[in-house]
Amino acid sequence: MARMSLAARLTATFLVIMTVCFVLVGLLLYRAAEQRGHEQDDTNLVLSARHLRRLVAELDSLGELKAHQDRMVISVLGDTSNALRIVDDSGQALVDYNPSGFPLDVRAPVPADQRVVADNLRTWRGDDGVPIRGVAVTGQVRDGAHVTIVVARSLSDREAVLHRYGRDMALRLLAGMVAAIVLSHLLVRRALRPLRAMASDAAMITAQSLQTRLSAGGAPAELHALTDALNAMLDRLEGGFTRVWQFTVDLAHDLRTPIGNLRGTNEVALTRTRTAPEYQALLGSNIEECDRVSRTIENVLFLARADNPQFALQCVSLDVAVELERIAEYFEGIASERQVAIQTLGTAHLSADRDLFRRAVSNLLSNALRYTPPMETITLRTAAVDDMVVVAVENPGDGIPPEHREKLFDRFYRVDRSRSDSANSTGLGLSIVKSVMELHGGRVAVESEVQGVTRFVLWFPNRS
Repeated sequence: MARMSLAARLTATFLVIMTVCFVLVGLLLYRAAEQRGHEQDDTNLVLSARHLRRLVAELDSLGELKAHQDRMVISVLGDTSNALRIVDDSGQALVDYNPSGFPLDVRAPVPADQRVVADNLRTWRGDDGVPIRGVAVTGQVRDGAHVTIVVARSLSDREAVLHRYGRDMALRLLAGMVAAIVLSHLLVRRALRPLRAMASDAAMITAQSLQTRLSAGGAPAELHALTDALNAMLDRLEGGFTRVWQFTVDLAHDLRTPIGNLRGTNEVALTRTRTAPEYQALLGSNIEECDRVSRTIENVLFLARADNPQFALQCVSLDVAVELERIAEYFEGIASERQVAIQTLGTAHLSADRDLFRRAVSNLLSNALRYTPPMETITLRTAAVDDMVVVAVENPGDGIPPEHREKLFDRFYRVDRSRSDSANSTGLGLSIVKSVMELHGGRVAVESEVQGVTRFVLWFPNRS
């Protein structure tokens, strides 16, 4: 089922709101008109009853009442909806004016000494179901005789007027709603024009035009935040595409070198017959190149897994000092060949993935061994600082220029002067260290002096 557009939804919402408001206003106006009409009718009936009672009180006898019948009728005469009946104590009608012929109720008349008010009015219905509103009062002539005066009005004409009024109001409300729907739809579409323009601009952005940014232009303030968020997303996408492109180029370069070496050495070996030792040396060289390719592939796969949000850490409680001693012992042979010493200082405990912790520290230590001059000492240091556990790898030697420090943790990045050692370095070691720290919710930093000590510092959250 097709989903409604935003313009249609807003129009439908306005329609519901306007319908409810129009209906409520119409009902209120109808009720007000109905109440005003009934109040006017009640006032006329009450005044007529009071006037007739005073007229009766001015007469000397009941016989005189018949003589003044026209005067009595004139007091209530307005239209055929009004009726008047005056009866004596025996129930004989002395005055009877009822053009419409609806029934009159003479029961429970208001006593002669009681003032007639609107609360005395009663409502009953005729044979045709039409409501009748009226009042019965007791009057007294001068000779002491009592009469019952009934003044009533049929509400049929009032009901007809209200019916026409309600019908006209409904038609006008319907016409107003139709006009409001059309106008609101046009206004909503006009208001959403910047959003449609933004969607059109976004549809034109491809992988080849990620540098394009959306413009808020004349869009309302509410869309500026959306535009800024989309542009920030495009910045991230462009940066991601650039990194992927650079990563692909660097990976191809790093794989091309060992593969080229393999092919070159094999082609040279095939130019003439070799001795067994020469073939053994060739195979040994090929194995070294294969190991280099294997390390590169392994590191790339690790980084790909680390970027997966579902990567799960196997955290255990670690004695950092013990772990650093084990790592130092593992590198002891390589350090001896380079005439470099390794020492560990400090104590601390933390909760971390043991394998990833060892890998991060080993990468830093391996990196330090390549750049530490002979007869120097590399220091593995740990300490608990506030709510963090710090692990530092320090080595003397030439420092890292400031312009390279921010890029050290980029994948395949190498300081230019170290390219010569690319056979032993894939350019991914520090990137792996950064990924390990991000997985643990920590961070890595580098401090280096031009002619002094280079220090890589790992900051682990202290959750032990």
